[in-house]
Amino acid sequence: MKKIIVLLIAAVALTVSASAQKRETVPYAGVSFLTNFEEFGGGASFGFRNYNRNAFVSVGVGAEAFGYIIPASREWGAFAAPEIGVAIGPKWFKFYPHTGVMFGYSSQATGFGWGGKNGTAFDFGKCFTLDFSVMTPSYNFSEKNSTYAVSLIFRFGKK
Repeated sequence: MKKIIVLLIAAVALTVSASAQKRETVPYAGVSFLTNFEEFGGGASFGFRNYNRNAFVSVGVGAEAFGYIIPASREWGAFAAPEIGVAIGPKWFKFYPHTGVMFGYSSQATGFGWGGKNGTAFDFGKCFTLDFSVMTPSYNFSEKNSTYAVSLIFRFGKK
């Protein structure tokens, strides 16, 4: 519950300060390597981030659609995740810690539910991102049921 309150407060702050920044929406697509430290799988993501790519520090908001499968355990899921983060660094390299709430279906949780996503991304140049994320598909489970992802993301941008 605390995470949702923090995200709502941050979203309001971003709305107020958005006009002060030259922000741009950056769509992306990515592929992921997943593990729960017992089995391995893969995934795909599509989404966007909105931040000032030219600023050294910029608060970013975004959303992601993410699907994954872990074949050995027949586990799969599909989620939508609104996110918030901070892009830090020069234009050609950004460190981007981010967090969000996940809504969707997980066969592990055997139904629809909500969970959380936390991660750190490294943006290289204008097109490539290496993202490390931890996803917990349902807060009814303990952290040991989290899935860890390493994603290679291609960003589509104008600049």
